[in-house]
Amino acid sequence: MPKRNGEQIKRSDDIVSAIFYPKDDFVVTSAQVIKGIQKLGSSDTKIAIAYNFSEEAQTVLKENGFNIIQYSSFPWTDEQWKNRNS
Repeated sequence: MPKRNGEQIKRSDDIVSAIFYPKDDFVVTSAQVIKGIQKLGSSDTKIAIAYNFSEEAQTVLKENGFNIIQYSSFPWTDEQWKNRNS
């Protein structure tokens, strides 16, 4: 895990389930988050780590009990991210 993300995590001996999106300067959309959640097993402690999550992705993660760790908090929507180069 990149140091910039690791600094946001409190050390613990707990077992956690994590979704990690390693690509820099990238916004993870709600569709990508839903795919990740479906592949993940059940766990009491869940974290999602990325450069940035769209507002919709953050909502899905929170609704599913994930702690969110992100480097950037610029408020992208799924639609804005998809159409950024249009």
